[in-house]
Amino acid sequence: MGTEMANLVLLAALVVALDRAGKLLALAGLAQGQRVVAWAGVLEWRLTRNDGMALGLLSGYGVVNLLLPVLAMVGGWLVLRRYRMTGYTRAASALVLGGFFGNLLDRAMLGYVLDMVYFPWLPWFVCNLADIAICTGVALLCASLVWRPDDWRLKTEAGTDGAHHLHGNG
Repeated sequence: MGTEMANLVLLAALVVALDRAGKLLALAGLAQGQRVVAWAGVLEWRLTRNDGMALGLLSGYGVVNLLLPVLAMVGGWLVLRRYRMTGYTRAASALVLGGFFGNLLDRAMLGYVLDMVYFPWLPWFVCNLADIAICTGVALLCASLVWRPDDWRLKTEAGTDGAHHLHGNG
């Protein structure tokens, strides 16, 4: 495994570890449904169980909630593998991958995902660190489509621009 790929795996593993730690701390310090204001109007802690997907969609469909994220990750990999990975896209992809595995562990072990981060200014959902990593990674990938077009060079194009593109530097 090359250094670039090792960095992707390490960042994804860090996301999983931080997500697990946050969930364990929430379980140890919060009762189900308890509300703790960390920063009035900005951030609260609320322990909830989400047996659905984002925003509770498909609640109660355990197998579907295990399979759909896996299919989404496979689809993302099928798309991204066609492009050279830059440091930026590797970091964004690692955030998504780590968040995916953090929530997949919950679904596989518990049958639901633990959520504990509530932003009162976004009152429609409670999330966790894995969700935040996924949203951040997806936002970074979307931003790169607009402001970093060189991140989206096909691997076949990368070879025509010199060695720097072959190694995925950027």
